[in-house]
Amino acid sequence: MNKNLIILIISLGIFLFACKTKKVVNLSDPKPKDKGSVDVKSSNVDSRRTEVYKGIMGAKNVTPEFSFLAEADYFDGKQSVGLNLEISAKKDQYIYLNAKALGFVNVARLMIQPDSIRILDLINRKYISASYQFMQNFAQVKIGFNELQNMIWANAFYDPNIQQSSLDSLGQQLILLLNLGSVQQKAMYNKSYVLQSVSLFEQAKSQEMQVDFTNFKYVDGISYPHAIVINISGEKKIACKFEISNFAGSIKKEPQFVIPKSYKVQVY
Repeated sequence: MNKNLIILIISLGIFLFACKTKKVVNLSDPKPKDKGSVDVKSSNVDSRRTEVYKGIMGAKNVTPEFSFLAEADYFDGKQSVGLNLEISAKKDQYIYLNAKALGFVNVARLMIQPDSIRILDLINRKYISASYQFMQNFAQVKIGFNELQNMIWANAFYDPNIQQSSLDSLGQQLILLLNLGSVQQKAMYNKSYVLQSVSLFEQAKSQEMQVDFTNFKYVDGISYPHAIVINISGEKKIACKFEISNFAGSIKKEPQFVIPKSYKVQVY
């Protein structure tokens, strides 16, 4: 696996399906499912769809900005890595991350913005800049800034499209399956329409990434999960766990992302 992608995995729990294929699926217009695929336990399907859509979008986290600390544990079956993370995010502008080992050794800094992903590899003294188009070389689905932002905001990668989804219920849980071509998104919500887990599954390759959100706490009027677990199964099995602390609904200081002149530059 590309070492630069490992940095992304550790820092955001984002791994683009652990595959090396270069096939890309355009998700700008998801294909509708066949007739009869919608399973809604309601006498009025259209009314239920509208109710669910409004509920999910109404409960979606749209906080303008926030910051927190996290202890991250990464395991891929061969190596285990623990990092301390400092994360700040401002909606539609950036997601910034500073990673430290042993609590004080700076490892990497990431600046994720709508036009690029930039990484300072502080160990190897490298600056890496990657476009989202390059990232598609490692994914079967479109992963751009909006999708990364949705995940860090504890939302589903892709907003629901009720007319092109299957809807079901399991006890107090609501399950929404969104067809994205060769990939399916499965989102599970509680009775208040708050996202509990989301997964992306590619049936042809039996590859799946699942993100679980638990231990929700209200801080500064914001409900945010303080435990996030990412499990990836496919060519490799990867697990990332994040324990969050010091959550705040504000950013005390704007992040500084300065590229030292002595660093080797890699652009993708």
